[in-house]
Order: sequence, then C-alpha cells, then structure tokens
Amino acid sequence: MAAGRPREFDVERALDDAMDLFWSQGYRRTTTRDLEARLGIGQSSLYKAFGSKDALLDAVVERYQRLVDARLLDPLAAGDDGLEALDRFLADLAEWLGGEDGRGCLIGRLMGEGTGRSASIAPRLDHYRERLGDSITSALERAAAAGEIGADTVSSRTGVLVGTVLGLNLALMAGYPPQARRALVDQVREEVARWRLA
Repeated sequence: MAAGRPREFDVERALDDAMDLFWSQGYRRTTTRDLEARLGIGQSSLYKAFGSKDALLDAVVERYQRLVDARLLDPLAAGDDGLEALDRFLADLAEWLGGEDGRGCLIGRLMGEGTGRSASIAPRLDHYRERLGDSITSALERAAAAGEIGADTVSSRTGVLVGTVLGLNLALMAGYPPQARRALVDQVREEVARWRLA
C-alpha cells in the first residue's frame, strides 16, 4: 500500500468482525473466503493489512485478551479481598461464558481445537494461562494474608481453579446445556466457599 493512502476499510472494525467469526466458528473452520465476506474486503487487502490468517488471529487474540483482562482478570488480580474476589470472578465468568449465544471463551475454543500448537498463536495462549494463574494466585494470596485460607494451599488451589476454568470452556464446547454449565459454576463457588477457615 502506498504511503499516505488510506485503507479501504476500518481496521478496528475488521478485527472485531474477524473476532466474531473465529469466536463463533473456530479458527480451523473459518476460511479466507469467510473472512473476505464478513470483513467486506478482498484477499489481497486482507493480506496487505494483516499478513496472513495466522497473523490476523494473533491480532484478534491480543484484542480479545484485553477484553478478558478488563472484564475478568484485572478485577481479580487487583481486588482488595480474597475469596470474595474469587466468587465474583466465577460469577462473572459464568456470565461471560453464557453470553454471546453461549459461544464461551474464544481462547478456550482455540485451545480445544488444537490451534494452540501453532507456533504463531501458542505464545498468546500461554500468556493467557499464565495471566489466569497469576490473577487467581493474587486473590488466593490475599485470602491467605487475611487468614481465610492456609498459605500452604495457594499453589495447589491455583492449579485446581485454572483447570476448572479451562474445563468449563471444554464443557461448553462439548454441548453442556446452560443449566448444566450454571450448576458446574455454582458447585465450584460452593467449593471455594468451603475453603474459608475464618
């Protein structure tokens, strides 16, 4: 594209539209033709703007991660309380997974379809898992500092909750109906409440 020439489309809107496609269909099932039709641009414009389908997904996942951080992980990591913060996170997660016609989590979908093995996407998904674990650990450390749980349980409980969050995404992809998903989250919330020592 010549210097100074305006793009023929809105890049931010294109990323949102691509996110919607990858989120609802998955990466593997979304073809270049699907992207062209949804974004309203030709293949040459698509590749000039983003380089490749993998590079487009990378930009989409980065954008999605910012949404997840703002809505779910930042409040969990930076809150003042411990177990209450985890309970709010789980309640908000249930709403997030149930929203947008029950599509679940884009990152969970990508992990479930094996996209995470792609060299270009794997670092993004690794970052998500690390960010999720760090945010949960922060809340559990605050809970330990407040005497709500034992400090020696933080690491193992972080592992349990990270596995639970990833598992909830797989349950959704496996076709669990909304009531069953809600029951799973409620059971996890009840379990976390039982961790309280005082």
